Amino acid sequence: MNRENLENYLETLPKPKPDLPASQKILKVALFSARRSSRIGFWLVLLPGLVIFLFFLQNVIHVDTGLIRFLEKQGPSLSTPVKAALLFIFLVGFPLIAVVINLLSLSHFQYDRPSKEFTITLKIRWWNILITLMGAALAVFYILHILADSLLGAG
Repeated sequence: MNRENLENYLETLPKPKPDLPASQKILKVALFSARRSSRIGFWLVLLPGLVIFLFFLQNVIHVDTGLIRFLEKQGPSLSTPVKAALLFIFLVGFPLIAVVINLLSLSHFQYDRPSKEFTITLKIRWWNILITLMGAALAVFYILHILADSLLGAG
């Protein structure tokens, strides 16, 4: 092969294309940090849990914590539907928000562009899992309580 033939041959060879960097191939997203969401979730579950515990102490064990007297003093300033909505948001909404942000912190979403695959990975972080379960239990407990009161006519 002479030099011209070699040049022609090399020009006609297909040129290799470099692979895309890993950052362009795969998009992996963690929506919340686990530490921050566990702290926020802890407070969003603790405050309604504390209120339910104080109601339990006053109504079942008959320990006067002053919570019912305080709510009776503050109660006339708000109408009944507003009080019910605020109580529902506090006792169900806060724990459900804690569940959502803790589930988002446990999950990692990964999208692989070349193969068009979407993968959801759940990390095991015990504090986040515990807070998620406690928030879900608290919300379900209060919803079942409302359901039982309305079905039995005690509301």
